[in-house]
Amino acid sequence: MHDSSSRGEPSQARAGTAVTTARVVNGRGTVTLLRVVAAVACLETLVQGLLAGMLLNGDVDSIDPHGFNAYVFELLAFLQVAAAVLLWRSNRWLTWPLKAAVGILAATFAQTALGLVSSLAAHVTLGVALCAMETVFVVRALALRADSPATPA
Repeated sequence: MHDSSSRGEPSQARAGTAVTTARVVNGRGTVTLLRVVAAVACLETLVQGLLAGMLLNGDVDSIDPHGFNAYVFELLAFLQVAAAVLLWRSNRWLTWPLKAAVGILAATFAQTALGLVSSLAAHVTLGVALCAMETVFVVRALALRADSPATPA
């Protein structure tokens, strides 16, 4: 079994012992950027759900804000990928944020396409899944620990 040290290099763990993964990464600024963008994107999914619920309740005037908000979420998902790339560049061993952000972006494009063709059942289901994915992404991003800045000697 292998676990990860604070720099991502594998270290040996004995069989039967608990494996812990320290999530200490380089780049306090990039970790903060990823957290902020992910949190705003997560809130955006909740706004989308609210607007969708209003639409399903018969408020036809909420269709335009829902459509506009979809493009705002796509932009946030793209920014989330950019932040994940920046984090990955200084932490090549840390791949989950980039993989997850690209997956969320792809799902977001699929979500928009399903909405444009009025595939309501698939659109609502994927919307709920996107909200869950974004929530998990935020929780995992908050679990990352950035290196503290070096103190001058």
